[in-house]
Amino acid sequence: MREVLNVFCQQLWSRYGLDRETVSVAACVHYGGFRYGRGEYHPYETYLVDMLRDGNTGGARQRLLDFLRHYRPRDFGSALGVRLRTNQPIWRFPWSRAEPAAAWVERLADCPDILTHFLERGVPLGRLRQEFGWLEGALESVRRNGYQPGRFKNTVLARKLIRSDGGSAYLLLDGNHRVASLAALGVREVTLTCPPWLAVWENRVATWPQVRRGLCPADDARQIFRAYFLGNAGYRTTESTAPIWEESA
Repeated sequence: MREVLNVFCQQLWSRYGLDRETVSVAACVHYGGFRYGRGEYHPYETYLVDMLRDGNTGGARQRLLDFLRHYRPRDFGSALGVRLRTNQPIWRFPWSRAEPAAAWVERLADCPDILTHFLERGVPLGRLRQEFGWLEGALESVRRNGYQPGRFKNTVLARKLIRSDGGSAYLLLDGNHRVASLAALGVREVTLTCPPWLAVWENRVATWPQVRRGLCPADDARQIFRAYFLGNAGYRTTESTAPIWEESA
């Protein structure tokens, strides 16, 4: 009965837009700790800023390629550019109950996103071209139509992170290309879908599932949480340059 009531409440919140917030683009952050709208390096936003500034894709593509060939983290701390006491698997968020799928994979079919999943063989050229197309398509769509969540009913989904001092960051669960486009165009606010049942409170760290299970020390859990407020300046995780390969090769 309680589960049915929870589902009903969630549907009600969504139907009437009660789970939507209009927030600063600068409060939004990618899984890898890359913050939007702050003039910091962000693989998506920087790509689009470079393209808009230079009027072509050459330099922008080379810079993103260089990032992907050197952003090859083996643990959650290096993925976020922070030092943890323990070796935490990439994307095993301390507030999540579920275990994540492996971030390092052998097969291209198991690599849904080349920014969050990594192939031992290197960077797949076809996926790289696909990424260029997604970014450029998102930018063109936003330039032509704007961001109209009310009209198209496709607001970006985010998890709200709430610090002990009340500050908030919004971890984007989808829509990163759209928000990168808004940031590159200088838009300062964005409407997000932020279901309250997804919110994470720093002052409840002791109750987070991975902390309760003893899989993530509370100090490391806080480090992961706070990385999303501080940004990621340590994203070059290896000096070895990953190869580029053709999927058919």
